[in-house]
Amino acid sequence: MSEAPAILELTVTEQRYPGYDPAHGTPHPMVRRLIVIRAPKGEARFEQTDYGHPGRFNNWEPRGIAPALQSRTYELEALCQRLGSLLG
Repeated sequence: MSEAPAILELTVTEQRYPGYDPAHGTPHPMVRRLIVIRAPKGEARFEQTDYGHPGRFNNWEPRGIAPALQSRTYELEALCQRLGSLLG
């Protein structure tokens, strides 16, 4: 009997907040990106914003990684960086 193929599911959400929104409070608009990676061993979430300098994104930050995926944090972050470059 063959093993089922591993499936990786990615969800990308981009939210835009106006200046002085309670989510950030700065006078400039802010963009927040969230990538959720679902793998057979669990889920990992990464966030990226342009907080503090509109239009120039900060590094991706982990926002929850399943214990079984924590040893792969570097690879997951690299995946987020690649996806971020496709988003523009």
